[in-house]
Amino acid sequence: MALHGAEGHVVGYTPARTNRGWGVALFICLLTASLWTMAWLVNRNTYENPRDPLSPGSEQSMEERGGHAQGAEPAQGGAPEHGAAPAPGEAPAGH
Repeated sequence: MALHGAEGHVVGYTPARTNRGWGVALFICLLTASLWTMAWLVNRNTYENPRDPLSPGSEQSMEERGGHAQGAEPAQGGAPEHGAAPAPGEAPAGH
């Protein structure tokens, strides 16, 4: 036999309150979206491709400053610069 209280539910039974916590869940979702957006913006504004010739550590910028990239030989007297086109009638380097 179940004992019923004045409110119509079984004595000793507490109904589940499953509609709580939506505010916290919304806050966590908005926080996650804002942090992801911030990380994307920082990456977009500060990322430098390592193959970009204008980035500070590239071979081209090293040559402009008078240094040499790691493992690169200095240009010889009559040799064309790295990446320069050969003179007309001259065979490309390595052919």
